[in-house]
Amino acid sequence: MDVIIGRRLRARRQSLGLSQRKLGEILGVSFQQVQKYERGTNRIAVTILLRAATALEAPMSFFFEGVGPKIGEPEQPMLHRRDTMVAQALAKIEDRKVRAAFRTLIRALAQG
Repeated sequence: MDVIIGRRLRARRQSLGLSQRKLGEILGVSFQQVQKYERGTNRIAVTILLRAATALEAPMSFFFEGVGPKIGEPEQPMLHRRDTMVAQALAKIEDRKVRAAFRTLIRALAQG
């Protein structure tokens, strides 16, 4: 992970024509430290990475795209048109207690 982030840091720095020394000045670290970040020898702290993203005009996601486990979308039940209409009708009931009673009834029916 550190190596991948370092490579992306170097690629972005070079594409903007910044030296390691200049990036180090912006980040508040030595150019040797920038070298270590770019090689993946030293882990870059999130606060430094945030400064680097700002200085390199890149979103934080630039450093992490395609890295790590894939997280799927949470499963959502498919709502049919009639279900949506029922939800909209429920929302139109002005009396809070009546709305709550309907929600309780619906949940009870769904469990049983």
